[in-house]
Amino acid sequence: MGGTIVGLGVVGILLLPTFPLVALACVVLGAGGVLVASSGAALLADASRSLARFRLFGQRVAISTGSAFLASAIAGALAGPVALTLGVPERDVWTIRVVTGIGGLIAAASIVPTLMLRRARIEPGSQPPAARWDLLRRFIAIEVCWGIGAGSFLPFQNLFFADRFGVPFAGLGIVLGAITMSASLGSLFHARWVVPLLGFPGSFTAVVLASVPFALAAALAGDMAFAAGALAARAALVFGAAASLNAFTLSSFTAAERVGAYVITSIAYNASNALGAFSSGYVRAWLGDAGWIANLATLAVSYALSALLARRLFAQHHPGDAVGAPGASARDSLG
Repeated sequence: MGGTIVGLGVVGILLLPTFPLVALACVVLGAGGVLVASSGAALLADASRSLARFRLFGQRVAISTGSAFLASAIAGALAGPVALTLGVPERDVWTIRVVTGIGGLIAAASIVPTLMLRRARIEPGSQPPAARWDLLRRFIAIEVCWGIGAGSFLPFQNLFFADRFGVPFAGLGIVLGAITMSASLGSLFHARWVVPLLGFPGSFTAVVLASVPFALAAALAGDMAFAAGALAARAALVFGAAASLNAFTLSSFTAAERVGAYVITSIAYNASNALGAFSSGYVRAWLGDAGWIANLATLAVSYALSALLARRLFAQHHPGDAVGAPGASARDSLG
């Protein structure tokens, strides 16, 4: 179901002629993406516990960001040949649409391994409503801060390098690919060593706060290589933290509640992300090049607030099968 909705969204983005219709197609794409992501995340949570869950979520992020590296590199490399074939400039809308369409076809191939999965058995039962909604409110608070920060800059990371440093499309794919590969490696490191050492929320708070100086350094950088390095270091830290937050969130709910909890927290994140993206565009239009500094400063402050909230709101929260819980097994449930 979710895959079908994603497909409709991609087709709409490629073929619809006006901005309002393309925006509507993006909404459809996002809705399908939430359904796909929530099902996959719940499946991973149901299949693991304790450290294995955090490692699986770290591996999930590592694989997705590693794939993003290939996507960025391939898209950047394809822009020139596609534009030449169509007889239009690289930045022409039809170049972007065709390259996006190629990516959509590749993504559609994911249905093959998905059909090979067996349906997971979901144990019935849920928490008392008051406890469940109390947990959701706390996770939503963190997701809102995280989403505003991410939305204020990350959707425009390509424009940051293209507009501020004049990086061409082919080079842009390499730069963004390197950043995503750094995120992939950081996710593996975080899940393998940081979470077992500090648990949650300690691991989340520590690495997110450590990422703030790198975001500010990128904002003030006058050199493209320095800015790319700072953003790569930032990505290595925060993507691992995001994976541990997702694992901890789903550890806090029963199997029957996990898809719903993931959908609700994802909606909170996506809505705040959209708000951050919407406002950041106006900030750049108002401030010009200095708007990039404001966008990255917003990211830094929002992420720092999410880290402090995690420490404050979950210091005494110990899900039964999460890392740091009293009596929780430290061994991987998968052997």
